[in-house]
Amino acid sequence: MRMTRLAGLSAGLLVVAAGIGCGDPCGDPEDRVVPASELPCSMVDADGVWQSHPLPPITEEQCYWLEFRGCSRYEIAHPLSTAPSFVVGYISFDPDGSYATLGSGDSFVIEDVNDATVTIRNTQNQRFFLRLLLQ
Repeated sequence: MRMTRLAGLSAGLLVVAAGIGCGDPCGDPEDRVVPASELPCSMVDADGVWQSHPLPPITEEQCYWLEFRGCSRYEIAHPLSTAPSFVVGYISFDPDGSYATLGSGDSFVIEDVNDATVTIRNTQNQRFFLRLLLQ
């Protein structure tokens, strides 16, 4: 009988411990609109590709890549007059874009593309910095 009670108590403690560790995994999510004014270094190149931020090395802090919080959705304004058919994101752990890689999978989910905005989502619980290319 004592062994049964001890096993039940142990199982109960495990359930409580698991419940404590299963809080909100997203920390500080953010769903927001990013207006063009927040992207002062964006530009359209000679090939018609809009770039939200320059490539590294970046010397001006105002040109650092956009913070892209975990579990967040960003609606980013663009100056193209049509819905882009080419949407590529680069993500980095550094605001200056050092050691960037293509955004893919859960770190860069394209939700909507139209003639004024692109809505993307980071469904991971990881903060990145983002550079967006549209054409």
